[in-house]
Formats: sequence, C-alpha cells, structure tokens
Amino acid sequence: MKRLGLKTLGILVLAIVLIPSGNANAQRGYGWGNGQGYGPGYYCNNIPDLTADQKNEITSLRTAHLKKMQNYRNRLAEKRVKLQTLRTSENVDMKAVNRTIDEMSKIRTDMQKDREQHFQNVRKILTADQRVYFDNNRGGRGYGAGYGKCRGRGFGAGYGGGRGYGRCGAW
Repeated sequence: MKRLGLKTLGILVLAIVLIPSGNANAQRGYGWGNGQGYGPGYYCNNIPDLTADQKNEITSLRTAHLKKMQNYRNRLAEKRVKLQTLRTSENVDMKAVNRTIDEMSKIRTDMQKDREQHFQNVRKILTADQRVYFDNNRGGRGYGAGYGKCRGRGFGAGYGGGRGYGRCGAW
C-alpha cells in the first residue's frame, strides 16, 4: 500500500470535514423563520379613529367568529383523520373516501363564507373613511415570529420570516 502524501492527506481530511457541513448550511424549509410573519397584528388594530364602542363591538364580533372558526378547524381535523383511516384500510371504500373529501370541501366553503360575513359585519360598524382604510388594508400586517408550532425557530427567511399577513387566527 502506498503512503499518502501530506498534501493528499490534507485534501482528504478537508473533504471529510466540509462535505457534512454542506447539509448544515442548506436552506431551511417552511417554519424556520424568525421575522415578521403571521403574528399579533389583527387587521382592525390599525384602523384610524376607532371609538371605544366600535372597538368593543369589533372585539365581540371577533370572539364569536374565532369560536366558529375553531369549531370548523376541529371538524376538519376529524375529517382528515377519518380520511387517513379510510385511505390506509385493507379494502379501500372509494365511495366513503369521496364522501369524506366532499364533507371536507363543504367545511372549507362554510369557513370561507363565514369569514366573508365576519368582514362584512365589521364593515357595517365603520364609518365611510374607516371602511376605505379597512378595505385597502384588509389583511393588516402582523409582526410575529412565525405561526403555530413553527413560532420563533431559528433565523432566516422561512414560513414566518418574511413580511406576512397579520391574521392572528381571525380568518
């Protein structure tokens, strides 16, 4: 067996050290941001000249809306689990799979309709000037450290790392 030269040995050690570190520097996937993302910026926080009565009414509408949305999300999660069970059973019943998918679509449609109704209810409370502002800034801009279980992970531009829409669960 030939002896490796010092230069060859150095290159080999350097390659062994650098190859694994390439994976460590790869781009992070979704959820690894630490910047302005879905955060505490609720879309009504920045409406100019809101009265105390308007704020209270919007808060009560929002609370009722969030309860509805939580119910929808829970029902949707149940359907996802049911769908997974149906998909992975020994003999797949495609009629049941399709029925569950249709039920999930119905829930999503109802969620979207309720979101829009919520926005229209908020619009009714506002003055004409406030309504113009609300319509043009409907998403609001939230400043948070990501959303959900990916809140505050690492540094860099991931799913919560860019400027996001400050929904904060209000949708």
